[in-house]
Amino acid sequence: MTTRLLTHPMRRKLPSFAMIALSVCQPCAAQPRSTTDAARTSPKATARYPDPRYRPPVNFAELQALTGQVAQATGRVIHWQLKLGPNPGPLARISGEMDHCTITIHPVAARKVPPNTWAFIIGHEFAHRVENLGAHTATNPANELKADIAGARYAMASGYRIEAFLGWVLTEPNQSSNSHGSLHKRVYAIATHFKVPQNVIQTEAKRATAYRAAH
Repeated sequence: MTTRLLTHPMRRKLPSFAMIALSVCQPCAAQPRSTTDAARTSPKATARYPDPRYRPPVNFAELQALTGQVAQATGRVIHWQLKLGPNPGPLARISGEMDHCTITIHPVAARKVPPNTWAFIIGHEFAHRVENLGAHTATNPANELKADIAGARYAMASGYRIEAFLGWVLTEPNQSSNSHGSLHKRVYAIATHFKVPQNVIQTEAKRATAYRAAH
């Protein structure tokens, strides 16, 4: 995913959100982080950390903790591992099944994309398994939108903010593919499903843009 949070030489190295998880790797075993770890990096823990809607992750442990929160919010038992993938490579991808799966994320995005956004991206990845929406090598726009909506439910149940996520995505280029459809059309379809007004999303997009310009 291209992001303005990156320095200029790195900007073209992140894949689009619309191209999330197009490839599959071999499954690996792992266990979720503890609920204690998750509590330390909860979006509600504003006394310790700044607002997670726009800032970059504090560290990789924060991403592991929010992954545990989102996994728990699915209501299913998921044994997962979060790891850094190659650069260049996809923004995020899931491999394996729920009893033995790995979510691989782009190493630059892991340092730059806001935790609030990661919660929805990771929710999307889990949804492909929990909702039986197929592998990314054989996906289609309808299944991708279903994964968006289910993943958004998991992220919101974990305390993350959908309007900030949708606004942040609107600041990304509107890329499109036959397998994933139009990025911005998906944003508005998700907003319609959850009854999030367009003016709210646009306000969040302006805030995200202002944060990037200031940092």
